[in-house]
Amino acid sequence: MISRRLLLAAPALLPALSARADARPVTLVVPFPPGGGVDALARAVGERLAPRLGVPVVIDNRPGGSTSLAAGLVTRAEPYGRTLLIGTPALSINPVLQPALPPGDPRGALVAIGRIATLPYVLHVGPAGRDFATLADLIAWGRANPDRLDFANSGTATATHLSAALLAHRAGISVTHVPYRGGAQAALDIAAGRVHGMFQHAIEALPLLRGRETRALAVSTADRSNVLPEVPAVAETIAGFDTGSWNGLFAPRGTPVSVVAQLNAALNEALADPSLTARFTPQATSFIPGPPEALSELLESEIRGWSALASATGIRAES
Repeated sequence: MISRRLLLAAPALLPALSARADARPVTLVVPFPPGGGVDALARAVGERLAPRLGVPVVIDNRPGGSTSLAAGLVTRAEPYGRTLLIGTPALSINPVLQPALPPGDPRGALVAIGRIATLPYVLHVGPAGRDFATLADLIAWGRANPDRLDFANSGTATATHLSAALLAHRAGISVTHVPYRGGAQAALDIAAGRVHGMFQHAIEALPLLRGRETRALAVSTADRSNVLPEVPAVAETIAGFDTGSWNGLFAPRGTPVSVVAQLNAALNEALADPSLTARFTPQATSFIPGPPEALSELLESEIRGWSALASATGIRAES
């Protein structure tokens, strides 16, 4: 609950974001190195936020610690709307599998500003999965060959790891998880036939799919992707299956309601920029403007879902 002191301070803080006398920038803290997909998205959104906020927007890349370094930095920042976090699914996974990592429970440590974008994971296979024409084929093979199905992932306790674990649990098959330090090498091993397949961010999988080095069996989101309309959703085989990558904007706990409202309005305006859609839609990215509550609900839903999976399967961060 926001204190009376913060509520009273809010009118002064709101114009401070755009006042000419206060040109301090807004910092977007990105939990990944420069050059990656999240960094590119943050920079593009930041460029469009700046004129709407009336102050510069700068990017601060803080990779490491399963995104906890970036999250911890933001939770310790002053709650004036000047230091914001580009959140990812790690915010819903870490509290379940690595609760000691900052920010602990993000529902109490951070304030939701708004959703930014979502994109599916693509379940794709290489030569080792040549017999899998469909997801149903993969599941049938997995049931007939216990412990022989290999799924790569971009790191233990990542969303791609948990998506594969959820598929295995829901389908009643056993999967050997093969963790990599990032998705690039994992994808190369799939294309070379060393691993059957993996759930991978669509933006990373698309070059291999277009080069016919791998084949897509399904997308992880509830609905098909506009970029891969011919590829069914996992939910068409396993009802209710819905995972995917997302990004959202968060502020430190205690940020005044009026500042949250201003930031949310500016974010939604930025996301409506046609040039943003034109640039990122071919990469299977969908922008999701909306109220702060939508981001809070997403975080709550994912924490609940991953907690249920961990309880049912005993999955751990080191597994």
